Amino acid sequence: MHISPLGPLTRDDDNDWLISQPMMIPALNTACEFLLEAYAGDSQPQDFTDAVTAFIGLQPETLQAAETAIFNYYLDCARLAKTEGETCVQITAPEDVWQHIQFGSEALVCRRHTGDQAIYILFECDCDWNAEDGLQMVFRKGKEISKVGPFDDFLSYADVYGLPELDRVIYQSPG
Repeated sequence: MHISPLGPLTRDDDNDWLISQPMMIPALNTACEFLLEAYAGDSQPQDFTDAVTAFIGLQPETLQAAETAIFNYYLDCARLAKTEGETCVQITAPEDVWQHIQFGSEALVCRRHTGDQAIYILFECDCDWNAEDGLQMVFRKGKEISKVGPFDDFLSYADVYGLPELDRVIYQSPG
């Protein structure tokens, strides 16, 4: 199968994915494979193409808009590490979080089955402050970061907690 802008895709029947070759994402300065979940049976496949195109064209400002939310996630992890007697990297300002994030190599593209039912892109990263759970960034329609936190496969905090009022919350502290 061939889908613009991804080119030829390989089918993974075990996960119901179509997998692209690695593509460069300039705003992330990294290449990643796109994993399109349930694309073949979707009633609006153009939504996948639109989200992927937007993600490939991300601007640095999109990432910068989420710095405070990511920094708050870091602060929660640092507090937890301190209470458990563990060490944690020191980050003093939101704009410094990027120095401690290692971007992943896969972007999962899927439709949300609740709420707005839009296409979301889950992008998993390693981070220096939480080696076990990492950092998950979720991009609504591939355009804006709509959720950050530990990797949990959820597309929204509304889905995590079953509370629609959390749909626009980018980071929800567990405490």
